[in-house]
Amino acid sequence: MDRDSSAADRDDTAADRDGSSPPDCPRCGERIAFLTVSGPMTGSVSPCGCSVPPALVHRED
Repeated sequence: MDRDSSAADRDDTAADRDGSSPPDCPRCGERIAFLTVSGPMTGSVSPCGCSVPPALVHRED
């Protein structure tokens, strides 16, 4: 077995394996890596830094 190909197989994430992807920011449209919730109606997303209510961040199914 080639070591390089096995390393590539390990690099895929659960999101890649099941066909889903991270949601987009509802303000600017950039892919969201992290959602930081600081209250029931306040949050911010990274890497864009937009302030969004946590309820607006969801995956499209």
